[in-house]
Amino acid sequence: MQINPKSGLLIGLAVLLTMALSGGVVATAQGDPLSCTLPEGEPTTISAAKLYIEFMSTGIDLGVHGYFDDHGWSELCVYDPNGTLVLAVKPQSQLYDLTMAGIFFESREPVIEEYPFEALFAQFPEGEYRIIGTNFDGTGLTGTAIFTHNVAAPPVITAPVLTEEDLIADVVHPVGEMVVSWEPVTETIDGRAVTIVGYEIIVTNMDGKHPASFAQPIYDVHLPADRTSLTVPAEFFQPGTRYEVEIVAIEESGNQTINNGYFTTE
Repeated sequence: MQINPKSGLLIGLAVLLTMALSGGVVATAQGDPLSCTLPEGEPTTISAAKLYIEFMSTGIDLGVHGYFDDHGWSELCVYDPNGTLVLAVKPQSQLYDLTMAGIFFESREPVIEEYPFEALFAQFPEGEYRIIGTNFDGTGLTGTAIFTHNVAAPPVITAPVLTEEDLIADVVHPVGEMVVSWEPVTETIDGRAVTIVGYEIIVTNMDGKHPASFAQPIYDVHLPADRTSLTVPAEFFQPGTRYEVEIVAIEESGNQTINNGYFTTE
């Protein structure tokens, strides 16, 4: 899935970011244990704290994503419902003085054969993940992120006609306005009822990458849960160009399931 720079992927080179998939002590590069101690006084509540599963149905892979945002903090730790430290972020030197406001991360996303749902569910229990940190002014920062195992079934894309990644140039569409449509998602991957709170539609110009910037053309729209189509304007498309279409079904706890495909314009 493409990362929108507005999501907060602003991680300085001096930042220490460590994620322990199986628990244990998180350590700094110097080998010192890194944990967070809540300063004395009344803490503030973090503005945004999200921890969720992302399942890519076409690549058959999954991982854990997180997003934590506030006015500015010098350290932040996340503990699972059992009290195990799973994430620690602490900027260093001049970035420590400036502090951080927000951070978005993606874990590695192994294929299902290597890392099945059962393994993820065992290592990341459902419940409240506690956040402890220190604000830029030395006060405490707390909060919780709710994590569930409710993973939506993949949305079925009904238009346009798409192909798989290894046949990326196989389907050709004329340049012009395009309607992207999909079937509503009504259940989880294991057949239980699911509550979808929205869909994200992402159309990416695969030939427009700029390694040093976020200038790659991306049409990214969030829609309410009762919508099943989106019209992408003709102005977005260029002739003779490869595009990826992604439909993301977003479950009420934040878990995301993606279906995708590719086409080339004439």
